[in-house]
Amino acid sequence: MTHGRLLPYALTAPALLVLAAAVAYPIGFNVYASLHRWNLIDSDFPQAFTGLASLRAILVDAAFWHALRVTLTITVLGVGTEFALGLGLALLVNEDIHASRLIRTLLVAPIMATPLVVALIFRLMWHGEFGIFNYALSTVGLGPVNWLSQPGTALFAVIGTEVWAHTSFVFLIMLGALQMLPREPFEAARVDGARYDQQLRYITLPLLRPAILVALLFRIVFSIRMFDEIWVLTRGGPGDATQSISLLLYKSAFEVFDVSQAAAYSLALLVLTSGLAWIVIRTLSRDGI
Repeated sequence: MTHGRLLPYALTAPALLVLAAAVAYPIGFNVYASLHRWNLIDSDFPQAFTGLASLRAILVDAAFWHALRVTLTITVLGVGTEFALGLGLALLVNEDIHASRLIRTLLVAPIMATPLVVALIFRLMWHGEFGIFNYALSTVGLGPVNWLSQPGTALFAVIGTEVWAHTSFVFLIMLGALQMLPREPFEAARVDGARYDQQLRYITLPLLRPAILVALLFRIVFSIRMFDEIWVLTRGGPGDATQSISLLLYKSAFEVFDVSQAAAYSLALLVLTSGLAWIVIRTLSRDGI
């Protein structure tokens, strides 16, 4: 009996050890670095213990709170738009429409491109002089827009690029989940005379809740720590209009060489990610998954 009880722990121990080495140790070292004074110009290793001084320094810094607002704006608007488009396209393609396989292939294609490549392409497309978006505006008589040189449009350009690159991920998750739904509840609803919107609200979306949770969690995690697109498109500019926490972290570590401050920014990202993930899990688990 004892061996039977210990067997599950013995089987999962290797995976737990790998997880601890890959996740727990880096987080622990990051906490350690944030509690010590460490500048790479002065030393290759952490120096004097400073306690929570690095965390207090970023919490009283206006640049951090501005970067937090930018990060939340990109995450909420970007992930919200990706989810709405991804779910809508999945519902459309899941129906028996003409050329659905071709449409499905085209919609999944953006997944194949890396964020860096997407950002480089869109940097040309958002260009103020010869970008394709300004060309489209000129065809309807509207003047050119300096998309990446104005605070409001620069943030819009970053979010638009993010939406194009990652809507396909949400679409793929939603389409796979839709194709695995049981048909009996829908057939019974049609017999009872339920409209399509009623079926969507009371049958489809509740059954899709586990897939929605997976899609939102993945996109929130990756959107919060987004770096490639912002760096290539605007480098946080103009001014600090698109400067996220990830960019502050990068600049602290590789421009100022203040590792302790960069570690504090990293912990702030961890707390923010965990908080948003907890909100999503609680919201979608309210009625049980």
